[in-house]
Amino acid sequence: MSLVEIKDAGGKTIKYIEHHGFNFVTRNVESVKNYENFKLRESDTLICAYCKSGTHWIWEICRMLLAGTTDLKIIDKETQMIEISDHKDLENQPSPRLVNTHASYDLLPNDFWRYKNKIVYLRRNPKDVAVSFYNHIRNVKTVFDYDGEWKDYLKLFIDGKVINGSWFKYVLQWERVIENSTDVEILDVTFEDFKRNPLQEIHRLCKFFDLSLTDEFIREVKDHCEFKKLKGRKGHLVTTPDGQSSLYRKGEVGDWKNWFTVAQNELFDSIYKKRMVGSKLEFRYE
Repeated sequence: MSLVEIKDAGGKTIKYIEHHGFNFVTRNVESVKNYENFKLRESDTLICAYCKSGTHWIWEICRMLLAGTTDLKIIDKETQMIEISDHKDLENQPSPRLVNTHASYDLLPNDFWRYKNKIVYLRRNPKDVAVSFYNHIRNVKTVFDYDGEWKDYLKLFIDGKVINGSWFKYVLQWERVIENSTDVEILDVTFEDFKRNPLQEIHRLCKFFDLSLTDEFIREVKDHCEFKKLKGRKGHLVTTPDGQSSLYRKGEVGDWKNWFTVAQNELFDSIYKKRMVGSKLEFRYE
């Protein structure tokens, strides 16, 4: 495990922990160090996603479905995140737990290979991920202390020299796992599908969790987790120096159009075509 500092073209630095070939956030060194030894339970469900794919949103929906109520204590999903949370605190949580991680599939804790826990795998189009990620690390000053320009960050993102590493490598590995795995239950969902038809996707979650819930309650969960309501309820948990939410910005599909220049978009598309050769994954960009 080592601390890595990468400078962008403008000389601004991004720091992360490199551990077993993966780039972890520097927020909790001990949790990263002991990541693979985190004690899972057979009843645990994992939510796995590349950073800024909408994990906070999906985690909150799943949390309410599993609890059977929308009247839950307001907590940050990062308190249930393996590489960030205090493992002792998580050990004190009652079962069933809904834990989450941004780590790649091959780095899941050792106990996963014993229990083969259910996984909700979330993905999002990479252009919106890149934009959301850029704003995120600029806003969370106490953790990232990065104030580089968009054009310089985009280059690092494309090259995988950011926290979470290469988006391309991450999603391709999960695609292979989902295609070939016969002993692990994985539900593949997308941010864009949840935005387009949330009720349909929440019904898919219910089926995956073997839950028999009323249509009325499912609509209640959908309404309770709409972005503006979620931001209003939990946006204060992590804020910028001027009091704005650091974790909940826009929650939209297609915001990348406000950031990518024509040249940047063409470059990204050409790189995507090369890196994703043979992939069957499809993403919606608007």
